[in-house]
Amino acid sequence: MKVSYEWLQTFFEEGALPNADDLAQTLIFHAYEVEGVEEVNGDQVIDVDVLPNRSSDSLSHRGIAREISTLLNIPLKGDPLRTHVELIPTTDSVRVSLGSGSCSRYVAAHITGVTVEPSPDWLRKRIEAIGQKPINNVVDATNYILFGLGQPTHVFDAQKFSGEKPHVGTRLAKKGEEITLLGEEEAIKLAEKVTVITDEGSGAAVAVAGVKGGTLAEVDENTTDIIIEAAKFDPIQTRLSAQALKLRTDASTRFENDIPDEMTTFGAEAVAKLVLEIAGGELRGFVSSGEIQKKNKAVKVTSEEVSSLLGVSISSDDIEDVFTRLGFTYIRSGENFAVTAPFERRDIEIPEDLIEEIGRVFGYGKVPAQQLPELKDGANAYKKFAYAEKIRNALTNLGFTEVYLYSLRDKGEVALENSLASDKDHLRASLADGIIESLDKNEKQMPLLGLYDAVRIFEIGNVFTRDGEETRVCIGVRVAGTKKREERTGEQLDAALLSLKKTLGLMTGTFDHKFSASQGYLEFSLDALLDTLADIENYDTFPLAQDGTSYSPSSQYPFVLRDIAVWMPEGTGAHELSEIIRKHAGDLLKRIDLFDDFEKDGRVSYAFHLVFQSMDTTLTDSQVGEIMSAIEMEISGKERWEIR
Repeated sequence: MKVSYEWLQTFFEEGALPNADDLAQTLIFHAYEVEGVEEVNGDQVIDVDVLPNRSSDSLSHRGIAREISTLLNIPLKGDPLRTHVELIPTTDSVRVSLGSGSCSRYVAAHITGVTVEPSPDWLRKRIEAIGQKPINNVVDATNYILFGLGQPTHVFDAQKFSGEKPHVGTRLAKKGEEITLLGEEEAIKLAEKVTVITDEGSGAAVAVAGVKGGTLAEVDENTTDIIIEAAKFDPIQTRLSAQALKLRTDASTRFENDIPDEMTTFGAEAVAKLVLEIAGGELRGFVSSGEIQKKNKAVKVTSEEVSSLLGVSISSDDIEDVFTRLGFTYIRSGENFAVTAPFERRDIEIPEDLIEEIGRVFGYGKVPAQQLPELKDGANAYKKFAYAEKIRNALTNLGFTEVYLYSLRDKGEVALENSLASDKDHLRASLADGIIESLDKNEKQMPLLGLYDAVRIFEIGNVFTRDGEETRVCIGVRVAGTKKREERTGEQLDAALLSLKKTLGLMTGTFDHKFSASQGYLEFSLDALLDTLADIENYDTFPLAQDGTSYSPSSQYPFVLRDIAVWMPEGTGAHELSEIIRKHAGDLLKRIDLFDDFEKDGRVSYAFHLVFQSMDTTLTDSQVGEIMSAIEMEISGKERWEIR
């Protein structure tokens, strides 16, 4: 949200605020991210990134001013949300009916005799500074209150409503219903899940609730009588409407983040007051429907809880000072506090929320660094982690590679309520399905991976069943070739299982597991084994991850495999042949693997697998052929070198 420095100054006594850059640094260290500070027509504009949990109170100049007041301990010059506001006089010149559960409170103000004209210079400057386009004095008044207080409002031309008295209603859109939105020329068809504001006299939709108004009751230069709307629309319903229209507005952003019901009163009164000031007219009165539904409850916290969670001792008096600066009401009994946040702070619900507020106002930079305490229960506190590390070490020593596969599958015992896709609508109930898929994919890439005899992988991960969540281990093997494949696969799985039994100290007794040589996997529950496994006595023997690991992107293009075997004079090393190959192949050579060597009749033979792959394109046979021809030509020119 863009925040005008000049606008902020109106909430404080003259000279009380530091410069815009210093304000930005204060917000960064204690509250929000700040994208930058820029000058706009002589004003300094701070671009503040307000997090969703603070949108109910901070997406406004008043909200940012309140935050600055707390952090810098500077009093506000009259907080507009702490003043008593009554919606008087009331009127029956306008009717309001709530026909949809998506609107919990609706306030309408009726003003007659307004003059619609360009806004005064001060208002135009404020609106333009934050990137908004001035329209006219009446519409600009609603935008000023939106960005000033945080309550979205809308204004209708009362005389464009049907009937003797304007009658405003809310309901869901009808099938096939259309509306032309402000600033558009063509009507759009509304989905039935969209909430609309209606002219009950004619039944027509005059606005999409919480998102944008329509042209049917648009304010123009001929407007003299207006209805000001300040409402509370359901956050979820507003988001559904905005998504259906593919339209996100400043109003919908605030409604989606659950602004308080109480803001309707302040918003309606503030817009009416500003319109009367800059557009004239007579206030006929206010009418409202619906009640304020949600109120903040007291949250209890103790000084001991605060100090324990933050890791620094903070006195009860300092805690009390923070609550006072935040504008929270509280009852203190020694070190115990019962705290109620003001209505606009919807994010304060549990003790940890209060402690977070204390920490950021106190300053996280004041929390000293401390040595982590020693584990009371030693390695047994991390018994599962320790044995998982043992399993990793054992399997990697056997040439297995660990994989991390998706937990979302197309089948399982636990279904997702809101799935991302039809093939990811369940949590996995086993690791085997993912391992088998991974074997299928990696089998095709064996030469590229330098795996000429078998693909060996494993995963240690969680599965989800009706009985709960558990950690399992699954080992997968896919041998090369088809001759006695199942037999050879079973032998490798048996060898891995034997190694794990030795590692886990389970050479005797049962070891429950699933085994399939035909599919190439072995799976067992680590959780089920923990009670039978010995306690870890020396946890420090497990190595930590080492720095220096490098990563490189993989190519999206297929590889090309070639073999080359060469007779060379006895005493010649394989590296001499590999150097020639690398010289001609360049960056396209991804792997070079020596797979055969022997001596005969005073000569030595070396055979290499060569894997070619480009990062930019699919290699053709002719491209690889040219490289191989260049390699063979240089080999042919060497004495007693012969290509087999």
